[in-house]
This record gives sequence, C-alpha cells and structure tokens, in this order.
Amino acid sequence: MRRIISSSFALITLCLLGLNGCANNNEFLKTSSNELSIADDCRNTNKHFEMDCYDLISYKNSYAQLRLGLNAQLRGDFEEAIQRLNISKQKGNFYANAPLSDIYKSGYGVAINDELAMKLLEETKDIDPIAAYKLYFFYIDKNKVEDAFKLLNFAASNGVKSAQQELSKIYKSGEYIERSTDKSEYWDEQYQDKSDSFTNKIYGI
Repeated sequence: MRRIISSSFALITLCLLGLNGCANNNEFLKTSSNELSIADDCRNTNKHFEMDCYDLISYKNSYAQLRLGLNAQLRGDFEEAIQRLNISKQKGNFYANAPLSDIYKSGYGVAINDELAMKLLEETKDIDPIAAYKLYFFYIDKNKVEDAFKLLNFAASNGVKSAQQELSKIYKSGEYIERSTDKSEYWDEQYQDKSDSFTNKIYGI
C-alpha cells in the first residue's frame, strides 16, 4: 500500500525549499549547463546502468536527482520521487517543480492538492517551458484563455513537443482561437521533428 504523505507537511517543506529556488533561478540557468552535461554522460540504452550512474553523482548533481526522481515516479515509488525532486529543487533546479506538480495534481501517493500543484507551476512558468505547458491546462479550466495561450506558445516555441501538438490541434479545430491550416501544419511539423525536444533535454526521457 502506498504511504500517504501529509499534504500540509509537504506544502510547508516545498515552500521553504522554494524560497531559495525562486531567488536563484537566473543564477541556476547561468551555471547549470555544465551540471546538465555531466548528467548527460550517464545516458545509456541500459537503463539500470544509467540510473546507477545518476545515483553515483546525485549527491552533487541536481539533474541526476531530478531524473532519479522521475524514474521513482514511473516505478510508483512516490515517497522516493518526492524526496529526490525536493532535493533537486533545494539545489536550485526549478525544473523539479513540474513533476512535483504532477504528483500533487494526480494524488498518486499523496492527497490531491490542486492549489499546491498550480503554485509550483506558477513559480517557474516564465522560465520553464514544461511548467508553462502544464499550467496552460489549469488556466484553460479557469477560463483564463489569453494567459493560457501565452503559456502554450512559450512552451511550443521552446521545444515542448506536447505543447506543439496541442497548438497544432487547436489551430486545426479553431477552438478558442481563429482556425488556421497554415499554423496547424507548421506546429505539426515542429512536433514531428523529434530532434529538438526540451523535455528530453531536461528529463532525459
């Protein structure tokens, strides 16, 4: 049986960790390319080898912690996932916010907390295209259409494949915005080009 983590305790923990992360987002971007490159050296077709490699460097590499957290989430070990994602966030890696938001939105292993899920995304929506894409759905549900499409365009323009696919579908259907076959085809072409996936770049998947 999955252990349920107190949402109030988690909220306090995330808020405390977020103080440092929010203050250092720009600084992290300036210094993280080398850290990401080191984590990428672990990539391997043998996933067990890859995870072992991340584990060896995770004490000093926030991307390794992030990817181990995502792997734990996929395995259904949400306690480990939250722990590792929080460590990554504490090290200044704001890309941990989006997968943490997923956990609280879904309620897998924790109490469902849409407020916390949205807060995590709003903290990084201007700097993380993945968070922007996920927040788009919250804003659509709240009928904040104009803000939602700013987020979707930001995500799609920065290589988030799911955002490009979503934008192509919306231009094709004409839902929310004026129908445009040209724009739909453009974003579908971007989506089909898998060589430039921001999610793959950050998450390694």
